[in-house]
Amino acid sequence: KAGIQPGSRSYERSWIRDGALTSSALLKSGIVTEVKDFIDWYTANLYENGKVPCVVDHRGPDPVPENDSHGQMIYLIREYFNFTHDTTFLKSKNNNVLKAVEYIESLIAERSTDYYKNGNDSLRAFYGLVPESISHEGYSAKPMHSYWDDFFIIKGLKDATEIQKILGEKKNYERIKKIRDTFSENLYSSLDLAIKLKKINYIPGCVELGDFDATSTTIALT
Repeated sequence: KAGIQPGSRSYERSWIRDGALTSSALLKSGIVTEVKDFIDWYTANLYENGKVPCVVDHRGPDPVPENDSHGQMIYLIREYFNFTHDTTFLKSKNNNVLKAVEYIESLIAERSTDYYKNGNDSLRAFYGLVPESISHEGYSAKPMHSYWDDFFIIKGLKDATEIQKILGEKKNYERIKKIRDTFSENLYSSLDLAIKLKKINYIPGCVELGDFDATSTTIALT
């Protein structure tokens, strides 16, 4: 199979997170075909509603929600184009990109209700984000509103916007640009609120804990 595996034991499976970042390193090393094969193989495992599985193995796609995965797949497709300038391939994957954006929209909608918009500061800190997940190992015991998810979501929305621009898809470009801008605004507001609530002077790993997480912050900076 064309899956990229990060290691042994429970990591003898193919994760979109590791696969996307490994693919970026491979592309920088001039290794292209394997990345194309990985993208073809992984996108064949997407759910009907556009959900990108966090991991695929011999049993197929894993249904566990990890909300960083959708942005990671879009990022991977854009990254492949950055190195190959293969517009035909980009066009062939745009339906996957658009479906993933639709799924991202549905996740954002869950936290964009009046309940969060008009709640106290603790509730408003969740407003406009994607829901909690266990994408971060530190939150595997209890799902959290992980900013790591949101940083990958904003990256995916930025790349999806650019992909539409590259392909001359004006309507899609305008639509996704609005989603990107609204999400960005809400993400920054959430960070400001979480920092204020937790009385901290750094970017927290998740809304609930106000935890210090260097890996998550690195994703934000990247």
